[in-house]
Amino acid sequence: MTFWQSATPAQDLLTAGGILGASLLTVILVRLAWQRLLSPFVRRTETELDDAILVPLRRLVLWGIFLLGLYYSFGSLEAVQSNPKVGSLWGKVMGIAWVLLAIWTTLRLFNGVVAWYVRQAAERPEGARDLTHQAGLVRKAVNIVLLALGLFYILQVAGLDISPLLAGGAIGGLAVALALQDTLSNLFAGFYLNIDRPVKEGDFIRLESGEEGFVEEIGWRNTKVRMWANNVVVIPNSKLSQSIITNYYLPQQEMSVYVWCGVSYDSDLQYVEEVTVEVAKEVMQRVEGSDTEWEPVVRWKEFGDFAITFVTVLRVKEFGAQYKLQSEFIKALHRRFQEEGIEIPFPIRTVILKPATGETHAGYV
Repeated sequence: MTFWQSATPAQDLLTAGGILGASLLTVILVRLAWQRLLSPFVRRTETELDDAILVPLRRLVLWGIFLLGLYYSFGSLEAVQSNPKVGSLWGKVMGIAWVLLAIWTTLRLFNGVVAWYVRQAAERPEGARDLTHQAGLVRKAVNIVLLALGLFYILQVAGLDISPLLAGGAIGGLAVALALQDTLSNLFAGFYLNIDRPVKEGDFIRLESGEEGFVEEIGWRNTKVRMWANNVVVIPNSKLSQSIITNYYLPQQEMSVYVWCGVSYDSDLQYVEEVTVEVAKEVMQRVEGSDTEWEPVVRWKEFGDFAITFVTVLRVKEFGAQYKLQSEFIKALHRRFQEEGIEIPFPIRTVILKPATGETHAGYV
């Protein structure tokens, strides 16, 4: 005969109450230790990530200790030990409680980390301007998946057969995936664009199809690009993720500007180069957005059909400044070449006509 079988009802209740009281005392001690030791340390840290992680874990430990004490307290009763059905039912109830606690803790951890990441990204100058929509979508999707998995596990712990539910869910999920194939492809492409970040809101990009403009918004289904004409092009995320993209803001906005020109074969090339560099320096000093510390470069390229061509390399600090710099430089260089007598020749083609062999002319009678 065991101890529990020989114990009186009063002793039985006293033992169960002692176990439950010990668990509650342990919960109080752990909570006090947290408030005195860990809580001041967490408050002194600069990041909020430890709060998002440690607070749910603290509640997991406290509730876990309480459930453990409750399980052994109720299980120590003679009525439970002597009745296998009651013991089995109590085990299932506590198993469901543990699953619910695990699901709740996981959801709190995930949502807390996502919220922390959104706040950190919003504070960075290079971060996305608005991640609320994308983060909310990810939260909802993950929460639904976790709740569904938790529900299935609870049903299994309760002793129910979930095979028909799993089979029906698989068939239904396949049907939904086929029906929403385009939507899901755009959705996951949007996740890729926000995680890998080949482009971000505010960047100036050019697609392989020729469209170019500023990225206005990266949504969960499509991306909006504002063209120079102030029109908005809506591009599905799946198309954008598969396209070859030129991002003029990566790795930085500063970029080189190339201006082509040609002079006649009679020109003094060294003098032309000196004049061009002088004009380039003057224009870059007065055009806003130019990199004034950049030293203009002239490089001769080829002996063309009617001119010797060269390219002048300028530099701007931002993409939009290149157009005004090019315009002002071309005007100033053309005016200076006229003053210096440097010729920019017109296109010339020499055509030689030869009479056809054996050609005869008919006379008049």
